[in-house]
Amino acid sequence: MKSRSVILLFIILLNACNQEKAIQTCTYTKVEEGKCIADTSNSYHFILPEQHKGKIPLLLVLDSGGDGLLAIEKMAPAVSLMPCIVMGSDLIRNNYPAYIQAIGDLIHEAFQKFPVSSDRIIIAGFSGGARMAFEYARQHPVQGVLMCGAGPDGTSFANLPCPVYMIAGTTDFNFSEMYYDPLMNSAHPGFLSDYFRGSHEWPPTENLKQGLLFLLGNSFPNREELFRHESASLSEKADSLIEKGETLFAVKAVEKALRFQLHNKRARQQMQKIRNISKSAGDFKKIQSDLDMESRIKQAYFDASMEKDSLWWANEIRQLTLETNSSTGDKKDHFMRIKGFMGILFYSKLNSLLHSQPANKQILHLLSAYRLIEPRNPDVYYYRALYALKQGNEQLSRKELSLALSLGFSDRVRLEKDFPRSMLNHSM
Repeated sequence: MKSRSVILLFIILLNACNQEKAIQTCTYTKVEEGKCIADTSNSYHFILPEQHKGKIPLLLVLDSGGDGLLAIEKMAPAVSLMPCIVMGSDLIRNNYPAYIQAIGDLIHEAFQKFPVSSDRIIIAGFSGGARMAFEYARQHPVQGVLMCGAGPDGTSFANLPCPVYMIAGTTDFNFSEMYYDPLMNSAHPGFLSDYFRGSHEWPPTENLKQGLLFLLGNSFPNREELFRHESASLSEKADSLIEKGETLFAVKAVEKALRFQLHNKRARQQMQKIRNISKSAGDFKKIQSDLDMESRIKQAYFDASMEKDSLWWANEIRQLTLETNSSTGDKKDHFMRIKGFMGILFYSKLNSLLHSQPANKQILHLLSAYRLIEPRNPDVYYYRALYALKQGNEQLSRKELSLALSLGFSDRVRLEKDFPRSMLNHSM
């Protein structure tokens, strides 16, 4: 009897060792910089696996602020199980007009310098970067798009140019673009959305890893072990989420578990359990109802942006703050999304007016409201500095610009475009 126990223990340990071997991590080089041969202004950061065999996938990452180093830092932990070439663009950013050509140049550069597999090109992006990645995929063949903080607005989830994986924070003002009722989803094989507790920001490593596994997993010899391991891990997590009443995150964990391993019996049972919980369907209907209401509120705020004064906006923001502070769970997320939209609305309107109508009197009202809704956002003080400069008040402009820099404003391209070099030398 004792010998049988020893043998059983040996088998368990052997299986564990084999599993660990199958999902061993990949070590990458330090981050390096490069410039496209076709256009030296098109610079990028990149990392490579220290060891690899043959041609491997390319992961091109677009940060909305054109920060290639940040893009690499966000993605590096997520590719630890999947050896690929990771490039982060330093040129492509929000409102960069020639992004299609620039993306093409980066992909061509990768083929020239690295062992890239031509049938395994994935483009990832955050916010505006996600939109540019998707638009490139609409016009050129790629094998997948990872969209963070923005969805394929106006495009049916059932009519996508390639596999798409979307990730959004539950308080992200773009959440509605990436939401569908997971109990009603038809499980389109090339599409999946994922969520996390957060706002308009790069997703956590775990969500990025799962998105890349969905898009890239079939490229690797140990894919069965990768999928099985992730599916089991998600099922384990789902039990805890079900017990806590976290319906949305529980069903998403189960949905992902079944995508990675269709015959995961535990996950199938968990999905049925969630469906049998009487309030589950109501939870998802409530989220959709909140999103419908948000759509109407967004339109009303958009219409008011060029009409209402700072006092009107102060009253709206005060009421929104009260509602947010007194709410919890999905309801709090609802008000946080409205608040986030209000911030991006002020950002967009000010960006447009300051560059096209700097004398427009509505700018002062928007500047006041923007500071009230996001008092620690460096863009608030950047725009206040730009407005003061356009009004001829360089002393106030320097003061506001210094505050923006102290809060973390770092977009050198915008600074050099909007401010004279003499001011930048003094402020930075």
